Amino acid sequence: MKTPEKLYKSLVFEKELTILCADTGIGKSVFAVQIAEDIARTGRTVLYLDLELSDKQFEGRYSDNYTNHYVFSDNLIRADFDPDNYTVPDGVTYEDYFIESLVGLIGDWGATVVVIDNMTALISTDTDGAKNAKPLMDRLNQLKKELGITILALEHTRKTDFGRPITLNDMQGSKMKGNFADAVFTIGRSAKDKNLRYVKQLKCRSAEVEYDADNVLLYEVAKDSNFLCFKPLGFSTEYEQLQQPSDDDKTTRIERARELKDQGMSIRDIAAQLGLSKSTVSRILK
Repeated sequence: MKTPEKLYKSLVFEKELTILCADTGIGKSVFAVQIAEDIARTGRTVLYLDLELSDKQFEGRYSDNYTNHYVFSDNLIRADFDPDNYTVPDGVTYEDYFIESLVGLIGDWGATVVVIDNMTALISTDTDGAKNAKPLMDRLNQLKKELGITILALEHTRKTDFGRPITLNDMQGSKMKGNFADAVFTIGRSAKDKNLRYVKQLKCRSAEVEYDADNVLLYEVAKDSNFLCFKPLGFSTEYEQLQQPSDDDKTTRIERARELKDQGMSIRDIAAQLGLSKSTVSRILK
């Protein structure tokens, strides 16, 4: 079998189902459009299913005050969905009708990569419980295998404070979505500046996790004339981007780290539990 090909760094692999999860208003759609455009520039046809923005809102992001529009790749196809202008045929569920419509679009355009922004519109109920999440993930995995396509699906996370690292457990609703995905990555908001973001991998089946808490991707949300995007700034640790604890909090964390070590916990597990980098935990214990 062919070795899985990276489509965007080690975040998105060919013919896999990947979830990008982040809090509301943090820039999921901005980063997803950037990923879609980057992949489309390689010659692959990308279908971007935009279930969030109106045409005018999208135009505002990718133009200079609605003039001097950014010219996207011809291989990037954006489709939207009007919730007030469709009728589900008798005897067909909303979920089946939506998937059938999506399959039709994929066939019409010959898309090999599909970005779904976001997952909540795929079913008529919420995606929070395992009862609803499992059938949804089963359908997406079935679609991936039958059509041989790559899927990047966007999902929300719960509200998290600036002092705690993001984990798979923070994904909105059932953790089952993460269990059934091939890969999961997230976007965190830096406590240092309102325009700084970091990208962290939470799961990757095709390779080692490259961008973990000790090596997150650092970006600045900026608009260069007519393209709103994540501008790369290099690498950082997640801990450096979190809200730094007070002296009392630091003392408590040091004591807690020592207690966990005495209980036989590894440095990696202590770091994950306390929201510290492995190097920081190692330094504390030394």
